[in-house]
Amino acid sequence: MAKVKLTKQEAARIMKIKGNVNGAIFSSYYKYIVAKKGENAVKAIEKRLGEVGCPIKLKDYSFSGMYPVANSCLLGLATLEYFDWDESKAFEIGYEAPMYSVVTKILMKYVSIERIITDSPKYWYRFFDFGELKCTKYDINKGYAILRLEGFKKFHPIVYSYIVGYMKRISEFGNKSQKVKAVQTKSLFNNDSYDEFKITW
Repeated sequence: MAKVKLTKQEAARIMKIKGNVNGAIFSSYYKYIVAKKGENAVKAIEKRLGEVGCPIKLKDYSFSGMYPVANSCLLGLATLEYFDWDESKAFEIGYEAPMYSVVTKILMKYVSIERIITDSPKYWYRFFDFGELKCTKYDINKGYAILRLEGFKKFHPIVYSYIVGYMKRISEFGNKSQKVKAVQTKSLFNNDSYDEFKITW
């Protein structure tokens, strides 16, 4: 499994990428880090971000605000680097993220897998002000869906592990089952023109 080594050069490249993300992502990271490693780990990660040119304080991020998506990406990378975690942990963080949102947990209890799949573009826009998530194909009876993400950016390959984990958990809510699988089938980092994911259940 690949490990993360965050450099000032990589951080500078990522920080040039435009776009904003909902503060809920920062909130879920904060709660995850505290739950797993404690408040001191948050301070250590914030210090590391400052060292690579991205000084942030997680408590300053409002749950409902919109903030540079580059900061979110770097927060994820710094977290993985600090704990010497690989993409499997990035998947785990994404998988657990919905559980740190009371609103998400309540809403997902009453939404079907079909509704989640077909309404995925709406969910995307709640968190990002760039890119577009489309359901290009699905068959409820056969239990699969293809989601295409267009207009995303080449932040870092490991970011997709977080996205896949998040998709799996949200789909589990709708299917009321843990038999859901989520995989990435196309990637900008593989020179594809868009990112694509397949959900099966």
